Amino acid sequence: MKKIIYGLVLAVVPLINAAADEVKAYLTGDTLFYNQDYQIMPAKKIKKAVYYGVVKSINDDNIATIAVYDKKDQTLHALLKRIASGNEFGAKKGEQCYYYPNGTIKETDVYALFYDDKNSKATSYPVSEKLMYPDGKIQEEVLLSYAEKKQESYKRTGYFPDGSVQFLEIRGEKDTYSLTFYDEAGNITEETPKNFTPYMTMPEYPGGQGELLYFLSRSVQYPEECQKKGIQGRVICQFTVAKNGKIEDVRVVRSGGHPLLDREAIRVLRSMPKWKPGTKRGKPIRVKYTVPVNFALE
Repeated sequence: MKKIIYGLVLAVVPLINAAADEVKAYLTGDTLFYNQDYQIMPAKKIKKAVYYGVVKSINDDNIATIAVYDKKDQTLHALLKRIASGNEFGAKKGEQCYYYPNGTIKETDVYALFYDDKNSKATSYPVSEKLMYPDGKIQEEVLLSYAEKKQESYKRTGYFPDGSVQFLEIRGEKDTYSLTFYDEAGNITEETPKNFTPYMTMPEYPGGQGELLYFLSRSVQYPEECQKKGIQGRVICQFTVAKNGKIEDVRVVRSGGHPLLDREAIRVLRSMPKWKPGTKRGKPIRVKYTVPVNFALE
């Protein structure tokens, strides 16, 4: 009897989109073009770009500083830090600064690189974020921690304009969660502001995880050749839930031991309907999922 077991592992990390294919390294003085999300646009689409960036410098650690301006009025909007060349080209590392039109800092994000020893690749992970009021005072700050390249916890603190704490949102290990609100006098209140948006929400299969497991159970077909030969295995696949909920970039990160098992796992994941996308501060983001699918015979 065939037996197929599923499990889900969430990688709670917004994806860092690669730069345009034709760009291989940053050089001082280069001009780049960006969309609204500060992602580099390919040359054939630069007419639709919102910002343009100029590489100001590259330091001894191979980090390029890129000043990003509005295309219309040349107002400085951001100072970005990117790996200038090599396997991690274009990855974020260090402090990224974003500005209000009046020149004061709107947001600072600090990124670190986490390395995968198996394939020598690195991924950018945010480790702290800070939002500012236009007058330069802190509006909100977030500290994030990771375990085995998965987000383990975050602590988010919001502030009133006078600097007193407005709310404290903490998500810890095993999805423990707490949310506390304060009035301007520092007293705890249970009232939740109508416009409050959680720091991050995860993508969701239509109907929830139970429906996802049901979809997999009725969609996956154990390859006949593998059944006859008694071949069993565990296929580890990774995919991306895009901002619009579409499933993209499905790939095998660890083979189940036979190409047919790998191919079947990919086929089924690609056939999934759109998900409810993940969000960060209420805005859709791209999120990676890792899904192990076990093919076992009884």
